[in-house]
Amino acid sequence: MNNNKIIMMSRSLLVPHPDNPRKDLGDLSELRESIREHGIMQNLTIVPEEDGDYYKILIGHRRFAASEGILDELPCVVAKGLTNREQVGIMLCENMQRADLTYIEQAHGFQMMMDLGDTIETISQKTGFSKATVKHRLAINELDPDALNKVKKWFEPTISDFIALEKVKDVEKRNEILRDALNSQELQEDVEDYLEELERESNVKKYRELFLSLGWTESKESYFYTWGEDAKYKEVKELPRINPKDPFDGEAIKAASAKITAPVFFKCDSWSITFAIKNPNIKKEKKKTKEELLAEKRAACEKFLNEKRIEMCDLYFEQIFAISLTTILELKGEDYGFITSKLCQILIDLGATMKSPDKYYNIKSHCDYDSIKEEFPKYDILKQLMFIVWEHLSSSYENKLVLWNFTKNMQALKAHQEFYKILNKFGFRLEKGHYLLAVINGTSEYYNAEVK
Repeated sequence: MNNNKIIMMSRSLLVPHPDNPRKDLGDLSELRESIREHGIMQNLTIVPEEDGDYYKILIGHRRFAASEGILDELPCVVAKGLTNREQVGIMLCENMQRADLTYIEQAHGFQMMMDLGDTIETISQKTGFSKATVKHRLAINELDPDALNKVKKWFEPTISDFIALEKVKDVEKRNEILRDALNSQELQEDVEDYLEELERESNVKKYRELFLSLGWTESKESYFYTWGEDAKYKEVKELPRINPKDPFDGEAIKAASAKITAPVFFKCDSWSITFAIKNPNIKKEKKKTKEELLAEKRAACEKFLNEKRIEMCDLYFEQIFAISLTTILELKGEDYGFITSKLCQILIDLGATMKSPDKYYNIKSHCDYDSIKEEFPKYDILKQLMFIVWEHLSSSYENKLVLWNFTKNMQALKAHQEFYKILNKFGFRLEKGHYLLAVINGTSEYYNAEVK
């Protein structure tokens, strides 16, 4: 490659290699001081340009940049006979062994080596990293760059975070978890929650297939009402409620089914599986019309949704009340402005005013909201806006989740969703799969009040 002869080369004849994979040379101040005091202790490696009298720097870009204005000549070794692909490969290997590279920079470097024809094994041999390390770094490249940039506003992901994300096979879900995380602990918890959710869904699917094979009927009703003499259903003592989070146990179900003579009804969701049989002692009532049944079901669903809306608003109140001025002041300027503008937009979309709370007679809540009346003027404007949004979302007459014709109130739902995202920034987060999330996301089964 070269004869290892060191020659002094005028810096006017040297140019940075255009294909150098490391674009950011980092802080050069310490290196400049070292060069000023001791000179350059290690030579640069350069290659001649194909056309012209200049030389491209192969190794030593930081030394070249740091010596500007200090040295007019630099010690160099000329490498000859290298193809451009070999030159890029050498620069990559040299950069990959630097201790100050981030995991993301290493990932990009390894990918470039792969693109030049290297394999995981040859990259491992050239750089000294284990094959497992190379694989983990390459997996980082599957993540959305925008998600990576966004998460850096809150924290710097560790290699443990990236390895945890690899457990999520769905790359879009990986990006979602990364994008929403506020710290490493939350990211890894979200990964575990997601994997647990997949396991629950898998168990629910297995149980459903088993129940149907036993001739049982899946109920479309929201609940099995089993209390009282006139209840439509009765519990099945041989079949206790199943938590899909627990390991699948089909044999126990089969053993229990042999003891049951009545037709079994079951209901599955990601949090529980329940069973019932028709109550043999129920009194026969006059059959209601479809319109009457629909009205009853809508009324029951609307009542449930409104109760859960207030429950969610109570959680909002507790979170807002707990936010300290110190926490607010720790926000970066752009984050403070972004959150404030988002809160104003929620109020605009709700057609609400932005003045201090004055509609307490109209609020449904279990919280002591009188406690904020005197303190409200002293709060930061951001916290004031949060309480005003809470007030409007808690209204007993406005912003219900379903309209008079039992269609979703998309205006209110969007407001809840946006407000929930804002409170995420202050540590408020419900467990994945929580029933209240389905309510504010508009995916709860209670929005469907059809009668067959």
